[in-house]
Order: sequence, then structure tokens, then C-alpha cells
Amino acid sequence: MDTTPENPHDPFGHPATLMTTQLVIAGVLGISAFLTFCVLRTQWADLYAARTVHHKDLPPLPKSFFGWIPALYKIKEEQILEHAGLDAFVFLGFFSMAIKLLAVCAFFAIAVISPIRLHFTGDYDQDSALGIFLKPQMSLIKVVIPSEKATKSDDDYNYDDYDRYLWSYVAFVYIFTFLTAYFLLRQTHHIVRVRQSYLGNQSSITDRTIRLSGVPPELRNEEALKDHVESLGIGHVQSVTICRNWKELDVLMNRRRNMLNMVERAWTEYLGDDGSKRSARAVPLVSSLPQSPPIPLGTDDSSAPLLSVASAAVLPNNIINGLRTQGRRRPIIRTGFLGLFGNVVDKIDYYTAKLEKLDQEIKMARHKEYKPTPAAFVTMDSVASAQMAAQAVLDPQVFRLIAHNAPAPHDVIWPNLYMSRFERFCRSWIITTIIALISVLLLFPVGSLATFLNPTTISKFWPALGRAISNSNVLSTLVTGFLPTLIFTVFNVSIPFIYNALASRQGYISHGDVELSVVGKNFFYIFFNLFLVFTIAGTASNIWALLKDTTRIAYRLALSLKQLSLFYIDLIILQGIGMIPFRLLEFGVVAKYPFLKIFSRTPRDYYNLYKPPTFNYGFFLPQPILILIICLCYSCLSTKLLCFGLVYFILGFFTFKYQLLYSMIHPQHSTGKSWPMIFYRICIGVLIFQLTMAGSLALQKAYYLAGLLSPLPFATLALMWNFYDHYMPLSYFIALRSIRQQQHQRNGSRTIDEERERNQVYVNPNLVCPLDEPWIADTLGRPINVHYN
Repeated sequence: MDTTPENPHDPFGHPATLMTTQLVIAGVLGISAFLTFCVLRTQWADLYAARTVHHKDLPPLPKSFFGWIPALYKIKEEQILEHAGLDAFVFLGFFSMAIKLLAVCAFFAIAVISPIRLHFTGDYDQDSALGIFLKPQMSLIKVVIPSEKATKSDDDYNYDDYDRYLWSYVAFVYIFTFLTAYFLLRQTHHIVRVRQSYLGNQSSITDRTIRLSGVPPELRNEEALKDHVESLGIGHVQSVTICRNWKELDVLMNRRRNMLNMVERAWTEYLGDDGSKRSARAVPLVSSLPQSPPIPLGTDDSSAPLLSVASAAVLPNNIINGLRTQGRRRPIIRTGFLGLFGNVVDKIDYYTAKLEKLDQEIKMARHKEYKPTPAAFVTMDSVASAQMAAQAVLDPQVFRLIAHNAPAPHDVIWPNLYMSRFERFCRSWIITTIIALISVLLLFPVGSLATFLNPTTISKFWPALGRAISNSNVLSTLVTGFLPTLIFTVFNVSIPFIYNALASRQGYISHGDVELSVVGKNFFYIFFNLFLVFTIAGTASNIWALLKDTTRIAYRLALSLKQLSLFYIDLIILQGIGMIPFRLLEFGVVAKYPFLKIFSRTPRDYYNLYKPPTFNYGFFLPQPILILIICLCYSCLSTKLLCFGLVYFILGFFTFKYQLLYSMIHPQHSTGKSWPMIFYRICIGVLIFQLTMAGSLALQKAYYLAGLLSPLPFATLALMWNFYDHYMPLSYFIALRSIRQQQHQRNGSRTIDEERERNQVYVNPNLVCPLDEPWIADTLGRPINVHYN
């Protein structure tokens, strides 16, 4: 190829070189991360095997360098369900289904589609790139299946011959569509069966509780609401919690947490932080949502210390009352504005007095009467009664006594419960508008990303870089091959944090609802902005042209997918081979550890620093769904992409399986409700696949063949409707037939849901949680009980 400035070096003209470079970069990143993990897995067990501290019955893994891999592979679905719960079971089941689907599609692509295309066109893939792995076999393939294009001269070649091999596209669009539907329905049956059996055989407080909204004023007390629900004939009520406007108490508790931190920091400033590190590491790690046994309301025994008195050392008098101990002076502070003005006082005594005053205010606030809200939690005496109530219409008037399945007690976001319906409605629409504006604003940087894929375009916007690219094959490959996929990855990693912050302020009732909302928002972003806009429009200037003439979308989608096949291959290589192993290392947690440690002073700070990271499906689920959609769109066009997609899901399955079982926690409780979101989004991908193939056939003048695909979108929509009509209720509720009788008397161990919900009740934690004393440690790390009040 001519590499003059007028026609700069184009790496896409040498796809093998581009793919080799990407494989080398991704391979070095991935292999180094994997080997590092194998070394550190046993050395840093507090980080990479954090769940084994409290889950002693987890399947053991060998401590050998690679021996843990076969042991991890042998862990069965039943063990995943037992130790990680339904959400992990559904998530890993999606990966398992994707592996099976892509394996079958890759087999047909390698054995049938590509040889047919090679015979008629001389190209193994639609992108005219054979790939580095198939070069040695190319001569053999051409001998066995001689290319008609190769045996004809350019003058004799008739492009009508394309119609003959394009029939295979039509056949395999049907085959792959029905294969996808088969695996989706098969996995749906499996998830529904396991979910109904799992939830029907347990009796946690969550399963026996419903959440009522729209409670009328005359029923906003516990006795009246209990009598009314029992009068409906759906069962006996065990307990009722009317949600009240506890905002005043919430504010006091937040102020107390901040003041407690100030007291602990003042003591640490006096005693030093050497003991803080030892004390924090001596306490076992627990969930990021600490659970306390319920304390009866109306008692004053609500100031139990975080550490038991028996295990706490007594603070020597020369430290409590003296101004000097071992050469240290007690810290001082000015009581005026920002600590710059006012009287000089002892910092420990000053903050301790404030903490004591807050404790008195909280004890008084806990005994006050608060205005009831239209929300309530009603715990029934059986799971069957709760499920009948949740699926029934309880009141003939609209917006009154609307029943929902209750979130787990530790999963409830209490301040959002006593938020008015109007405020929640406004918050929802404001956040939705903000997200829409962000998506529109991101159209331009995402569209501009396509500029880096074309050396000619780079030369127009940045002549100096264009000249440098034209003179260097390595620089050209890095800039146009590796850099766009890296920027794509950075966008994909950073934006979900913004969506997570916005969703948490949208007024959802539980952390599980926030997580599912982030899944939807994040998928919309990567699917719409990073896939459709990037693929169809290419550049921001083309967006408006396509909106004016929507009939060109199918053509543009087919043309762009053909041009961007190498980009998506590089993206999957980088994400799968390069970045997936980095998830094992939990690189983000390790990278921010030194920065967080700088600001850690007290034992409580170090305790929080050593907590295991939280697995958030809103961050980890949308990208694999998009990767599967991309693989489906290219299933008839690029065998290489299918194969690398298969590698991505295999590596991802093992990585996430290890993290969910051994190294990360997931305190949310959504009982596998992410599967309907996965199902519908894959179906949308199938529709895009069908539209793409219709456009591809039309681009090659095979209009009749494109028309033959017209029934498929209707079949896909029928599949979506079938799921909505028949499987959606089973994905949200427990069928009465699935509920076992006398569940509370059954033998055997508790499920993971029952275990973490043991002793929990539907009460605002700020009403009953212990008022922790300052967590202070001496130089040896022994806890010190101050007894400040």
C-alpha cells in the first residue's frame, strides 16, 4: 500500500498486523495480571479470599499456583446457589448460556459459513481478513474448496454469483435466531425452576413480608392496619411497621456518626495510630452492611459499645486525666469559626461533651411520636399469605393499599420510604432528564472517537499526527488500533459511576432497586452511545442526516459493522484477554488503597479500609450483554469475532465465579430479578442482528433475500411477549404450589438469605441500633473502653 501523506498507512489494510499488535498488548496485560494474582492469592488472603473469613464452609481451593483453577471449575451450580445466592446464580448462568450459544454459532461459522464464503469470494470473513490463526490453513482450504472468484478473471467475473452464497446468510440468520431463542428459553426454564424451588423452600422474613404503599390516614397505625389486612382473609399478620417521618432522628444519627469520628480521631492524635492498625486487623471482616440484633423500642439500653467490655482494656488514669503521657500532649482546639478563633480547650473533652449531648438528644428523639406516612411493612405468618397479598388487588380505589414484595430489612433505604409520592416523582423525572442530557452531550465525544479509526480523517484534523502515522507502521497501529479501544474502555468504566450516583438519589426503596436501575441506565449508555451511535453514525455530523432519513439506518448499520469489524475484534480482545484478568487482581481496590490509607487514622477507619469490595451488577453486567449482542450481529460475517467473544465469556465466567464465591460481597437482595432485563436486552440485540443482515443483503443487491428475513422480527417480538406473559410473574413472585408446608420445621442448614436475615426486623436502624462508644486502641492494638457517659 502506498504510504505517502496523501495516502497514509492504513492499519486496517493489514488486519493481521493490527490483530497481532492487539493480541500482544492484551496478552502481556492479561498474562501478567493473571500470574500476579496466582502469586498474591494466598499472600493477600484478606483481599483475595475475604469471604472465607465468615463462610468457613466454602469449597476449599488448593494453595498451589494453578491448582485452584480445576477446583473452581468443579464447583457446581448448587454450591453457587448455596454460598453466593440467586443473584450470583443468575449472573453466572448468563455467562454459561452465552458460552454454549457462541460455541454452537462458532462451530457453524467455522464449518459451514466461512468455507462457503471462501469458495465464492475468496474471503474467509466478510471483512476480507483471514486472521493470523487461519493463515497456515489457508492454502489447504483453497485446495479443498477452490474459489470461484479466484478461477475467473476480473472481466469474466459476474457479481450475480454472490446471490448463490448469500442464501447461506438467510439460512443462518434463521438458525442463529432460533438457536438464541432456544438457549434463552432453556435458561429461563432453568432459572424459574431453581428460583421457585429455592425461594419456595425457605421462610425468611423477606419472603413473609409485603410492602404497602398508599395506606389511607385511618389505617396509619399498627393495630388498625393489622385488623384490616386480616379481615381480607389472606392470612394472619405477625407484625406491622408503619413508616413514620424519622428525618429528625436520621439527621441526629448522621451528626453523631460524624462526631464519633471526631472523638476517635482526637484520641488517635493523642495516642498515635500504631495501635489503630493492629486493632482493626484483629477484628474479623464483616459485610459492608453491619447487622445488629434488634433492641426493643422504649428502652434506654441503647448505648452498647462496639467492642465488648470484657475484651476491652481499662484506660489508665494518667491517660484520662493527665495532660502528658509518654511525652505526648493532649490535643487542643479553638471553639470558634473553623477552629481559628475562640477559646482554647482540650479537643478530646470538647468533642466528647458534644457526643454526650447528641446521645441524650437521640434517646429523647427515639421516644418521640412521629407523623405516619402512607408506607408500611406487613409481615405475615406464612410465605403463602405474603405471596397472595403481593399478587392481589387489596382495595377498589386507585393508589390505595398497593402491595409489593418487600426488600430485605438490611436492603431498605429508609429515608426514601417517607419521601412523598410527589417528591419521588419529581426526583425520578429530574434524574431521567439529567441522564438524557448526559447521553446527548456524550454523542459528540463518542462520535469523534470514530475519527481515530481513519488515518485520512486524522490527517485533516491533526496534520502533524497524520504525517507521523504515515511514516510509522507501529505508531499507526497503536493510534488507530489500540487507542480507540482503550478510550472506548475508559468511557465504559467511568460513566457507570455517574449513573450509580444519580440512581442512588432517584428515590428507590432499596439498594437492590438502585442496582437494577444502574444496570438499565448503564446498558442504555453503552448500547446507545457506545454501540448504535458509534456504529451507525460514525461521526457526530452523520447523526442528523440519519435522523432526517431513517430508511438509511439499516444500510448504514450493515456498512458500518463491516467497516468496524476489526475495531470490535480489537475491543473484545482487549476486554477479554487484557482486562478480565485484571478484575481478578481487583486493581481498582488495590490502586486506591494507598490514597485511602493516607486519610485513615482510627481503628474504625482501618477496619473499613480492610473490608472486602462490593460486587455491583450495575457495573459488571451491561458490558457482557453488549459483547454478546456484538457477537450475534457479526455471527454470519466474522468468524474471528465469534471465537474471541467465546474466549471473553469463558475467561469472564471463571473470573466472576471466583470473585462472587471468594473475594467480593454482594449485600443486596434482588432474588435473581436481573434475568428479565438480560432476556429483553438480548432480544433487542437479536432484532439489531436481523436488521443488520437485512441491510447487508440489500447492500449487495439481494433485495429478495433481505425480504425473506422480514418474518424474523415478528417472531422475536412474539418471543418477548411470550416471556412477558408467561415467565415474568414467575420471575418476581413465588408460586403458591412451590411453597413447602412447615418450612420453619424443615431439617438442614439455612439458605444464605435466611442466614443474613436472621434476627432482623423491619425497623429503622436509627431507632434501635446501639450507640457505639469510641473505638480506641492502645499502642499494642488492645481496645480501650472509655465509658465517656
